[in-house]
Amino acid sequence: MDGTARKHRLARLATVAALVVASLGLAAPPASAQAGPKITVMTRNLYLGGDLTPSMTAPNVPAFLSANAALLSHVDLVNFPARAKLIAQEIREHKPDVVGLQEVALWRTGPFLDPAPATTVRYDYLALLMRELAAAGHRYDVAVVQEEADLEAPAGAPHNVDARLTMRDVILVRHGGRVKVTGTSSGNFAENMEIELPAPLGTLTSTRGWTAVDLVHGQRAFRVVNTHLEAFHPVVRVRQAEELLAGPLNHRGRTILVGDLNTGPELPVPANRAAYFTLVAGGLVDTWPVLHPGQPGYTSGLGDDLTESADAVKHRIDMVLVRGAVVPVASEVFGTERRTPDGRWASDHLGYLATVALP
Repeated sequence: MDGTARKHRLARLATVAALVVASLGLAAPPASAQAGPKITVMTRNLYLGGDLTPSMTAPNVPAFLSANAALLSHVDLVNFPARAKLIAQEIREHKPDVVGLQEVALWRTGPFLDPAPATTVRYDYLALLMRELAAAGHRYDVAVVQEEADLEAPAGAPHNVDARLTMRDVILVRHGGRVKVTGTSSGNFAENMEIELPAPLGTLTSTRGWTAVDLVHGQRAFRVVNTHLEAFHPVVRVRQAEELLAGPLNHRGRTILVGDLNTGPELPVPANRAAYFTLVAGGLVDTWPVLHPGQPGYTSGLGDDLTESADAVKHRIDMVLVRGAVVPVASEVFGTERRTPDGRWASDHLGYLATVALP
């Protein structure tokens, strides 16, 4: 598909879905519709620790090595072990039944220019977060993990190691809580962005995917799907949204989608709205405008160094969307209540929490 065709396709999607949004009205449901048990879901992007763009766009091999070294140094600087304490405290305070996590990075290193995969763990974000939750006496179970992009490249001075980043999406379920897991699933998207590296390094694939968990609360069954859609390519992002609708969201019962969707109805670049409208056209209802009409609800971003002012967020891309007999009751954006000892936020995103009724 050429550039003109892509633009026309995105424009058509935006127009059709905007009509769907208008027809839904996004009005708050009557109080009677909120009867039934309630559950709370959270979405939280953990922030991998730096910006991949300089590595992705390096013009030559020396620049590539330098960019990778700077990225690894930055991962050390923003200190996930300290940030994990903040995220664990957020989960402890809000007590969500289900948590969807994105950018659950696993950083490993190995000998410089060694063709074997790097295996020395530098930071395992999932293990660090689970340790903090257990230490606080607020246990969660890892319901499902999906590995996504697994990228390894040499990092130059001062590290002179091979650095390996494995991205993961994860769903946690509160241990011993009111919801019970009946099944899990996960997968990678067929459509992913390809990244051309400087010659002679070849091509990398920015693999992304989804995780899903089937649950029951009493007699009421529901599914939670967690995803992190492509950040850098709007057409790939739309196709991933379409894969979700044809795959894990193709579910007749109560369905909840959480995640960093990298799309939204008010994003400044129209092409970046298209995946959101694709999901809404597929029957999903965005909980934020239902519960907070006219309010921005921004969730991104607090800067690569995690030191921007709390009001620096300018985009709403972290969301909870629902379909079927799922009624939004309450929601909030959180994440600027505390900082690490060196003054950093828990992530470059804010978290989003929604309580829904299951009538």
